[in-house]
Amino acid sequence: MSEQIILYDFPTKDADAPGSSTTWRTRYCLSIKNLKFQVVWVELPDVEALAVRIRAPPTGVKQDGKSPFYTIPIIQDPSTGAVVSESAAIAEYLDKTYPTSGPMLIPAGTKVLQLAFREAVAENFMPTRPFFWSGEILNDATKSYLFKRLEDLGVVVKVPEGEEREKQWAKVQAGLGKIEKWLPKDGFEFVMGSEPSFADAVLCAFLRFTRGILGRESREWKEMASWHDGRWGKIMDRFSQYE
Repeated sequence: MSEQIILYDFPTKDADAPGSSTTWRTRYCLSIKNLKFQVVWVELPDVEALAVRIRAPPTGVKQDGKSPFYTIPIIQDPSTGAVVSESAAIAEYLDKTYPTSGPMLIPAGTKVLQLAFREAVAENFMPTRPFFWSGEILNDATKSYLFKRLEDLGVVVKVPEGEEREKQWAKVQAGLGKIEKWLPKDGFEFVMGSEPSFADAVLCAFLRFTRGILGRESREWKEMASWHDGRWGKIMDRFSQYE
């Protein structure tokens, strides 16, 4: 591969917290496959124009039920000319195009299980969302776009405070507790066994994004990292090689 893969991601005001949990999945997948890549920054309101220009596939439809909707991550591979959207599709592309560069992200026969794991992990991380609503690290263009979209979807954007915050934080711990019960306890380091997979990228992406939003030196992140015998901090330490 003579040219580096391009990953389109959005910047923030904090260099330690770029992008979102979905773009972190792709960052991890590229690193697990030992593929060099460069990041090209794009603010969220500019994603559609970019996607149309480079002919990236849409990942859904808008609220009108027919207009294409575009999201990141998107990768562009100069070596093949391919442009791929959505983290699972990107993982499949990397496996197919670079099968020997690193572990298979979605080994044969595991796709359904890994995608189900992705949805289950996302559901149990939902209680963390209110802690992100301050939007302090977002650049103005992306913040305005994101909050307008949430408003259009009927999402109440409210940062919990005081007793309400403590109750919400307890829900976060309960959600991670459910995930912890699914993880290997038989000596294997990763979700699928001895090698990292797309499922690990999904889980670590949520953790990495959460750490970036809360701040790695924050009381809340340090507390989260220590839950369940330090499981989450250990996972992040193990995956630091892929950042």
